[in-house]
Amino acid sequence: MADCLPFNAIYDGEVYDRVYKAEDWAWYFATFIANGIFPKPSDGLQVIAYNGMEVKVNAGYAFINGYAFRNPASQSITLATAEGALNRIDRVVVRWDLPQRDMYIAVLKGVPSAKPTATAITRNTEIWELAIADIYVGKGVTKIQTKDITDQRFNSAVCGIVKGTVEEIDASVLTKQFTDFFNTYSQAVLDEFSVYKQDMEKYLSDIAGIYNQYVSKTENLFQQYENQFTERYSTFEETLNGWDAELLQAYTEFMAKIKLFQSEAETEFNTWFDGIKDKLGEDAAGALQLEIEQLTAAVEELRQQAEESSAGINGTLESLNKRLTAVESGWGINYNHDAVLGLCYMGAAWLSQHYERTEETAVLGLAYIGNSYLANTF
Repeated sequence: MADCLPFNAIYDGEVYDRVYKAEDWAWYFATFIANGIFPKPSDGLQVIAYNGMEVKVNAGYAFINGYAFRNPASQSITLATAEGALNRIDRVVVRWDLPQRDMYIAVLKGVPSAKPTATAITRNTEIWELAIADIYVGKGVTKIQTKDITDQRFNSAVCGIVKGTVEEIDASVLTKQFTDFFNTYSQAVLDEFSVYKQDMEKYLSDIAGIYNQYVSKTENLFQQYENQFTERYSTFEETLNGWDAELLQAYTEFMAKIKLFQSEAETEFNTWFDGIKDKLGEDAAGALQLEIEQLTAAVEELRQQAEESSAGINGTLESLNKRLTAVESGWGINYNHDAVLGLCYMGAAWLSQHYERTEETAVLGLAYIGNSYLANTF
C-alpha cells in the first residue's frame, strides 16, 4: 500500500486509525526541500576566527534529509592544539545523526601531513554531514586567522544551499573558478616576488661588492700616501738638518774671519796712530801729506785684503748656493733668492766700518734666511 499524508485520523473510541511518525514528515519535506544551508541570512552558519585556537559558528539554518537544524546563537568551538612538525586541515560540519536522533555541529580533525587534506564527510542512512568550513592548522601555530578558513557553505559537492521545487543553483562551479583563479593569481604573485627578490639580492650583492672595492682602494691609497709622505718627510728632515749644520759652520767661519779682520784692522790702526801722534807737532803740512799718502797706501792695502777675504766668502756663498740648488731640485722649494739676500746682508756687515754692529747684523742675516725657509715650507 502506498504511503500518503496528511489525512485526518478518526478516533473510534479507543485509538486513532492513522498515526504519523517523524520519518513520515521527513520524507514528505525531503521531496521538495533539498539538503544544504539556508541562504538567509547570508552569513548563516559561517565559521569565523575568534581568539587563539577558538573559532565561532554564526547563527543560521540547515536542512538534511527532511530534518531541519537551527543554530539559534553564535557557537564557540576550540580546535585541538597544532602539531609541532606537520600541518593539518580540520573540517567543521553540520551532522544529521539518526541513531542519536539529533543534529549538531562537529569538527573532523585532519590527519597531520606535510601536504594535508581535509577528512572526507560521511553520508549514509544513519549519518549525513554538511561541510561548512575547512580550517588550515599550520605546524606550531597558536592562533587561527581568517586567511586560514576556507568557506565551504556554497560548495554543492560537500554542502550547498537548500532548494525548493525550483532546481538549486549549483555554486560549486563558481567556487571552483574562484579557487582556481585565486591559486593561479597567488602563484603568479609568488613567482613575480621570487624574481624580484632574486634581483634585489643580486643588486644588493653587487652594491656591497662595489662598496668593498671602493673601501679597499681608498685604504690602499691612504696607505701609499702615508708611506710616501713619511719617506719624503724623513728625507727632507735629514737634508734640512745637514743644511742647517753646513750653514752653521759657514756662519761660524764667517764670524771668525770678521773677528780676525776686526782685530787686524784695529792693530794696524793703533800702529799707525802711534806712529803719527808724535809727528803732528813738526811740519804739519808735510807731515799730513806724508801721513795721507801712508794712509792711502794703508787703505789700498786694506781694500786688497778685503777683496781677498771677499773672494773667500764668495767661494763659500757659491758652495752654499750649490747645496741650496740641490735641495730645491728635490723638493721644488725656492730658497735661493731670500737665502742669498740674507748672506749678502751679512757680507754687507763684514764690509761695514761700524764694527760694533757686525755681529748683530750677521744675526739679522741668519734670521732673514730662516724666515725665507719657513715661508717657503709652511
